[in-house]
Amino acid sequence: MTNHEEIIRKILSNCSSTGILKSRESNTVEFKESFNKASTAKYAKTMAAYSNNRGGYIIFGVKDKPRTIVGLKNSNFENLNQEQFSEAVNSLFAPAMEWDCGMFIFETPSHDEKSSIQFKIGWIYTEEAELKPIIAQKSNDGEKINSGDTFYRYRARSEKIKYAEMQRIIDERAKKERDRLLKVFEAIQKSGTANLGIVNYSDGKFTTPYGIDVAFDRKLVAQVLKRAKFIKEGSFHETDGIPVIKVTGNIDLAEEIPVPEGNPDETHPYIQKQLAEKLNVSTQDLYALIWYYRMKEAKRYHLEITTSKSGSVHKFSDFALQFLHEKLKELQDNPEEFDTIRTAFKNRNKSGGTA
Repeated sequence: MTNHEEIIRKILSNCSSTGILKSRESNTVEFKESFNKASTAKYAKTMAAYSNNRGGYIIFGVKDKPRTIVGLKNSNFENLNQEQFSEAVNSLFAPAMEWDCGMFIFETPSHDEKSSIQFKIGWIYTEEAELKPIIAQKSNDGEKINSGDTFYRYRARSEKIKYAEMQRIIDERAKKERDRLLKVFEAIQKSGTANLGIVNYSDGKFTTPYGIDVAFDRKLVAQVLKRAKFIKEGSFHETDGIPVIKVTGNIDLAEEIPVPEGNPDETHPYIQKQLAEKLNVSTQDLYALIWYYRMKEAKRYHLEITTSKSGSVHKFSDFALQFLHEKLKELQDNPEEFDTIRTAFKNRNKSGGTA
């Protein structure tokens, strides 16, 4: 696992005797003096550019001209709501980006070198996208983002992608697809077409080589996957007679494997911001209603989709939209009850509740 804090400490440790940071902004590093929620679109643009290149860091707490470490002066970053930030970023760009964030204390010697000065440093790391390109799905005039724009990280700038880099992305994507198909064909050749079928994990359908499709109960598919023998890439030893599912990474067999009813983007198309716009309510009122009616506990209304090691997006279905629409109609005739819901939501932490 990448130690992001260690990498950033090395970047910040490269200073001159006068305290000027020698490390410059690059195609993987960008410095910001402070974190401001109002600048989310600017950060999203940089994150998309990183995703389309090789990934990179936005480091908060470094002043430009001269490039010096000043630390974060307020609690904006440590109070960052990762769920809301993910929703804002993913409402601007698609497909969803993988990112992580953190904060630590960085110490530097004082001018007399008898003591040390402590600085709060925040960071956001964006992974290189597995599925490129990351594309803007709506416009933002403030950051000159137009729907359909693709950004790429060039040295210390996030700019609209040029022909050569876009062609490289297209070529890499085509090569990955060919490599995947070759692996499938190798498996078919090894096992023989008469011995193989295809299981569609999303709907539980099993396609046989005899022209007959069999539909399995989704719970049965989950049990098969749960009971199958999982192994890591690189540690596979063939054993005759033992069915093996080959995966890369770690699998927690103690957890139930969720089997979605369909494509989550189709069954649960709305992030909370979009839901609020559809219902013509503020996001705070929406959060209060979702909490009060415990909608996140029902998959009929809600799915939580992981977008990074520490971030996720909450998505809601048409059933949720219809349910809330009906509730808001009822609350129009009873504004006192709506006020009660708002108050209960604000005081939820005092009474031990969670959002």
